[in-house]
Amino acid sequence: MTVMVDTPDVDRPVDSRPRAVEPLPELETVADGQDLTLAGAIADPDALDDAMRLEVDMLTALVWAPPQLARSVVEAIIGTHADRQAGTTATVLPAGSVLFWRDAHQDVWDTVVALLDEGSPATPVLVNARLADRGLTTRTRGIMLEIASPRHGRPVADSADLPYLAAALIDAWYRRGYTALLTRMQQVTEERPTAELAGHWTALTTHQQAAETRWLAIRDTLARI
Repeated sequence: MTVMVDTPDVDRPVDSRPRAVEPLPELETVADGQDLTLAGAIADPDALDDAMRLEVDMLTALVWAPPQLARSVVEAIIGTHADRQAGTTATVLPAGSVLFWRDAHQDVWDTVVALLDEGSPATPVLVNARLADRGLTTRTRGIMLEIASPRHGRPVADSADLPYLAAALIDAWYRRGYTALLTRMQQVTEERPTAELAGHWTALTTHQQAAETRWLAIRDTLARI
């Protein structure tokens, strides 16, 4: 039995450790580019073009890959469907992470993931059909045309480049994340009291350490596919 007793008023020791006073975004969060503290930035037009090309190449290889290879790459990045349902994300990207810079590319990725989770192959025809069911045909028409008729010709049957393209995509995404971390800390130093800065630094360092753990695990898994 629990007995409730009155507690006399006492002076409690004050926790003087510096701390962040607001929730901070996950380092890995990539949003729509509107908030630099969340997404980082790609200011150079050539770098942006390279990023878009990498996203298209990776999605093309993914859609044309044999289902088992595609599933292995997806699970290396975001975990199995069961992992995601359980929230097990210590060694994969957190559930709900936005991996692609363009919304249309993210739509295709999400659709491929959904099909694979259902045990279905993610062929161009099936991906297109599912996008149509979701009312996304217009928004994804350009990327799906590129996937269906790649400018460099149809990818090889076994999509041997897929794990390497996926690794490059993850590297680029984490680089944007680190840019976002630096931008966030710069913003904090300009806007918050000095007494809070160490707490914000600690919070961002925690994000960085979690990100490194995930990045290393994902790269290791992709290297073994």
